[in-house]
Amino acid sequence: MRNDSREEILYNIKTRLRRSSSKNQDIADVTEHPKDAALHTEQIYAKDEFTRNALVEQYIAEATKVNTKVSEARSDEEIKTFLINLIEEKEAKLFSIWETDYFKKIGLKKLLREKGLKTVTARSKNRMAKADIGITGADFVIADTGTLVLLTDGKKPRSVSLLPPVHIVLVKRDSFVFDIGEIFAILKQSLDVDQALTSCMTFITGPSRTADIELSLTLGVHGPKELYVLIVP
Repeated sequence: MRNDSREEILYNIKTRLRRSSSKNQDIADVTEHPKDAALHTEQIYAKDEFTRNALVEQYIAEATKVNTKVSEARSDEEIKTFLINLIEEKEAKLFSIWETDYFKKIGLKKLLREKGLKTVTARSKNRMAKADIGITGADFVIADTGTLVLLTDGKKPRSVSLLPPVHIVLVKRDSFVFDIGEIFAILKQSLDVDQALTSCMTFITGPSRTADIELSLTLGVHGPKELYVLIVP
């Protein structure tokens, strides 16, 4: 797709998602009133297929710029095939994984154990640092910056995304948002209805990277050296 066409599509999406009764009203204004916030978050979630596809395309374009490897799977079998191929490629022996209902439903931990890998839990940071692969989900995916947002807790420890050298993230298509403003609108509504929120929010844009005084870029110094994102149904 031509750049000018993509920009036009994204501009139309942004305008439609931020539609409000006042022409100049922004997200911060909307979230000051719970009822308006609820209406706004409904608009955020109620993206049609065209809009979601455009957000996925934008995310892939931005994430690729920062060394993120993005793939798509259309079924549980494709998810498992992707993981098995990547694990064999990396010759992984130890892995850590979030204890989410979705991962349990598709049997990821069982699959990897059947392939001979051993599980490392987040209870020991020293053992976690020896894991070859960390597997997590993402609560939100920001399209315009290529950023993953992880809300971590006891079943979704932050260390799984930070310590292993290879980080694999499974993201659902309905978790894509246009920008960070949409995330804060959703979280604000959760607070308005007294829904408990995690105290830790992690933003990930590409693998860990740092540069020395001569601006020589190095990957994996302060976190995972490789980041793989798999978009799932």
